[in-house]
Parts: sequence; C-alpha cells; structure tokens
Amino acid sequence: MKYKSHIYLLTVLLIASCNNDKKIVPDNLRKLSEKEQIEIAEKRMNYNYDTVVYKNEAGETITADSIAKISTDENFASDVYLNKSNEPEIIIIRRATEHDKDFRSQIVEIYNQEVVEPVLIIDIDCAQIKEILIEVYSLDQNMRMDGSPFDPSIDRENLVKVISLIENCGMPTLENVNKKELLAIWLVFQHADNYHRKKYLPQLKKSAENGDLRKSEMALMEDRILMDDRKPQIYGSQITDNEERNGWMLYDLENPESVDRRRADVGLEPLNEYVKQWDIEFDIKQNK
Repeated sequence: MKYKSHIYLLTVLLIASCNNDKKIVPDNLRKLSEKEQIEIAEKRMNYNYDTVVYKNEAGETITADSIAKISTDENFASDVYLNKSNEPEIIIIRRATEHDKDFRSQIVEIYNQEVVEPVLIIDIDCAQIKEILIEVYSLDQNMRMDGSPFDPSIDRENLVKVISLIENCGMPTLENVNKKELLAIWLVFQHADNYHRKKYLPQLKKSAENGDLRKSEMALMEDRILMDDRKPQIYGSQITDNEERNGWMLYDLENPESVDRRRADVGLEPLNEYVKQWDIEFDIKQNK
C-alpha cells in the first residue's frame, strides 16, 4: 500500500509540473548555482532547511512528508532559491534531466572523497631523527599489537612528525637510520589518509628503488591506495569484510590470473598462501 501511495505521489507531482507550461520562477530570489553546490560539497557546508517551502514547477506547495518520500528518487531534481541573506527560502522540485543525473553523480563523488586536514609542519631536530622514528614506531605498533584501544590522534601525531621530518631533513636512508626506523615511516603513511599517502608515494618508491625500503612494502601501499580510491588492487594484499558470509574476502583484484607473477616480482608469496590466514580460498589458475 505504501508503495502504491509512493507511485501515486510521483505521478501527481509530475503531472502537476508538466501540465503547466508556466514554470514558476520565485521573485526576488536567486538560484543556487552548480559552482556553489560543488563548493558546498567540497567544504561540507550546511544550510538550514527548516523554514524552506517546497514547491513543484507549477508553484504548488509540497509537504515535507511528501518530500521525504521522494528525496532519494533519481527521477527528481531540485532547484534551491536563496534570499538576500543567502539563506534557502524556496526549493522547486522538478523532473530530472540527464544533466541533473550526471551532476548529482559528481556531487555524490565529492562527498565520497576523504576530507583531509592539512598537516602543519613543526620544527624537527634533524640530529634526533633516530630517536624520533623509534618513538613513532613504538606508538604505532603498541596501539595495534598490545590490545590497547585504537586512538586515531596517535596516527595523526605520527603523521605530523614524519612529514615534518621529511620536509625539514629530507627522506632518511639506511646510511643514517636502520631498517626498523625506516619501517616506521612506511607504517605511518600506510596508516594515514590516502591524500598524504599518495603525495609522498614517489619519495617512498624512490627509497624502495634505492634498497632502503622493501618492494613488497610498496606493493602493499599501492594496493591500499587503489582500494581507498575504489579501484582494483594489483598485488592482492588488501582484504575486506564479507558481510554476506560474516567473514573476510579478497578486495577486487586486477588480472587475477597473473597476480602471482606480480607478487613474485616484489618478493611476495603466492596469493593462495597469503590469504589462508583469513580463511579465504584463491584458486584461480595462474598464467605461466
């Protein structure tokens, strides 16, 4: 019954809008532009819509309850009209065009992007690099290995320290730190937001090319970047929740029939061995 009421409501709104050639244009109000909508999405701004009046294109008022029922229907679009105080006053609900649908997808994609807080560089004593990285390593691993509650502020503080260290002192090498201290840098970016992970990836890859970091570590980082960008991974290192089976599953993988060759190139074991620790089976025949 609710479904039929929903369909009836859509039909009434569309007929009321389409059967009237005279489309309403609110007086003394300006339409919110697409550029402004993009800025609102990027900055995660909010308007107060409590006093807004909803209308169809014929100028007939639509109740808030009715709006709630069609708010997620892609067949409808809305035009927001602002008053002189730049506050929304009237929203016109109308049939969505293909452009509306494309623009809606663009806005959704913006909201799906991670909001990144810029890192403010702090002073670093370059003579204390080893001590700083030992502390960073301990803070990262202690939180993850001893059962302590996860504290995102620790990851953030570590990220600030490591980025400030790189910017002030340059990327450390095995000539001035050891493997564990270099691993601390990799861990920090692996556990950071995707923006900073991608920003410093070229420097990290150069360290791997020079033999300071392992190629296998960079493979894991590249897979993490791809997964966070909602793209198929390359090496099969990323595991995600399998909600249907209440367990784990391999995240989307590019060219799975040749993954073992790619893994071998960076020093990783065959994928079917790797995923056993999550009770995952990988039985795709590999190309020679």
